Amino acid sequence: MSQSHQVRNKFPWLFALIVFLALNTKAQAQEIDLPSSPALSHENTSQSDLEGDLRGIFSDPRFSNATWAVAIQSLETGEYLFRLNDGKSLLPASNFKLLPASETLSLLGPDFHYTTDLLTTGRITSDGTLRGDLVIRGSGDPSFGVAINTSDSNAATIFDAWADSLSDLGIRRIDGAIIGDDSYFTSDYYPNGWAVEDLPYYYAMQTSALVFNEDQVSVTVTPGVTKGSSVKYELNPNTDYVSVENYGATKPDSISIKRHRLPDSVLAAGSSSIEISRELGSNTVTINGQIPLHGTAVTQQLAVEDPTLYTATLFRETLEEHGITINGEAKTLRELAAEHATKPYPYLKARVLASYTSPPLTELIKYMNKQSDNLFAEQLFRTTAKEIGGEGSWSTGSFVMKKFLASITVDTAHLAIADGSGLSRMDLISADQMTRLLVAMHDRPKLFDALYNSLPTMGVDGTLESRLKGTVAEGNVHAKTGFLTGARTISGYLTTRDGEQLAFSMICNNYTVPVREATNVQDVALLRLVNFSRK
Repeated sequence: MSQSHQVRNKFPWLFALIVFLALNTKAQAQEIDLPSSPALSHENTSQSDLEGDLRGIFSDPRFSNATWAVAIQSLETGEYLFRLNDGKSLLPASNFKLLPASETLSLLGPDFHYTTDLLTTGRITSDGTLRGDLVIRGSGDPSFGVAINTSDSNAATIFDAWADSLSDLGIRRIDGAIIGDDSYFTSDYYPNGWAVEDLPYYYAMQTSALVFNEDQVSVTVTPGVTKGSSVKYELNPNTDYVSVENYGATKPDSISIKRHRLPDSVLAAGSSSIEISRELGSNTVTINGQIPLHGTAVTQQLAVEDPTLYTATLFRETLEEHGITINGEAKTLRELAAEHATKPYPYLKARVLASYTSPPLTELIKYMNKQSDNLFAEQLFRTTAKEIGGEGSWSTGSFVMKKFLASITVDTAHLAIADGSGLSRMDLISADQMTRLLVAMHDRPKLFDALYNSLPTMGVDGTLESRLKGTVAEGNVHAKTGFLTGARTISGYLTTRDGEQLAFSMICNNYTVPVREATNVQDVALLRLVNFSRK
């Protein structure tokens, strides 16, 4: 038995580490000159050597209590290059976003757009009064109030544009309410399986057919003027929809002793202990802890309750900033329906005063996957449920999704779908199912380019920007990452040294080591794959 095979068989993780160190270099794979490394010997050009190497990588004893599930398939021959527990149903985390990305491209089309309308049933009088309500009717657009690319300059200021449109119509006063209509989706804000401790934060926001700024508010805390004074804070957007209880204090800078050369002491800012949180069921933000007098700002993004009312309130505040007087309150169509005993809103008499059209679906999916944005995934998931299944609910979304997957020959047995983002602990998928989805999308050239271009690129952008920079994997691997406590995943596409394209899925569940260890295993395996050659 060769020395390299002895290393592989007796010390699998040591072998994997040798692979990682050998390949994690700025040299191109073809130019690496490390002949003593078993990873780069001529022995690893066969598929059997590749399988042995990957088995060694994924058999790291630090994951003996965990489950690795892996499927790697050639897009040219259809053969599996490696399979490990690939039929086990595991938590996918944000790898699940590949499902709504593929589904919406297939069923709604790459050019699908959302439209959000500003309507009224009132009339404009000669003195500039709109006698009636303003209604913002949502259609599930996740990009409403979000600048998703540099050319989308007006997205974050859409309400300013709408206010200007009303001024151009001569409206100076509104004798009615500002109403948010989210009836395009069902009224349930959360899917099953989201952890309650996540709900106050930006990545677990409520979803609705009408959301603005991703249903978020950013809170930035800076030091007060003097030691002992209250901290200062800023809300973005600056809105009265959120109230703040400020218990944060400014503390003196720390005194640190310079132990090099002279034993003098200097003042340093020191660390902060600021905590910014929101109480569930309310829109009250609480600031606790301390920040040094010369400390750096602390920022937290929080989700807010009732995205529809939040949207209506922000628009009402924008109109007031533009000098338009409003007699009525901000409210939701649900509230209005309750007040009028579910009498339908008179849309037949309504007219559109302004509209916002989203970027095309290809751009929305790219933003979702590059940023791993949960709200975008849920909105797309529920939109497809409404458009195809007739109801914008998670249950209908699950039904429509399984039907779509079956139509592209992905076996849906043992597949569990609770949401579209993968944040739910009730989502389950196998590495084989994920890889089959990737292969099926590759076989649809008109859709594949949109999906492929939406994925983070290794060492370049998105959630892969900082991984494997300066290696042969940089710019090669295009994949969706995923992370939940105890779940680390990556699935996508790569090209071997011979130019052979592969689809792959690597899912790790129930590990107890730091997440970086699971990430390292994935990176070692990916480096081995991009350096694989059949020649």
